[in-house]
Amino acid sequence: MASSLLKRAAETIKRSKDRTIKAARENQHTTALVASGIAGTGTAVAAAFADQKMGEGKQWKVGPVPVVAIGGAAMLVPAFFTRKMPIVQAASVAAGMTALNIAAYRYLVEEGIEAGSP
Repeated sequence: MASSLLKRAAETIKRSKDRTIKAARENQHTTALVASGIAGTGTAVAAAFADQKMGEGKQWKVGPVPVVAIGGAAMLVPAFFTRKMPIVQAASVAAGMTALNIAAYRYLVEEGIEAGSP
């Protein structure tokens, strides 16, 4: 009798653990989306702060290359090595691409692209 109680308890614990793992796996996609949104927003704030403070209102550059673009390229690197961690991969891609997009936008604005009409 005691052994059957132990077996049932072990099975209950195993089922509970399996349910928890399954729920975490199902929520991984949502968590990756949230993490990438937070990473993109954080990167945008950091890029704006860096350009404003270090670049004195203009793009902060090392030679002809914007620092935000360098940071964006560096933030993309982990995405290639974290295939088994989709949350980290999504955050890396979002942060890197946000930085590259901001650098490209700032470059176009500073180059004085002519305003047009739609």
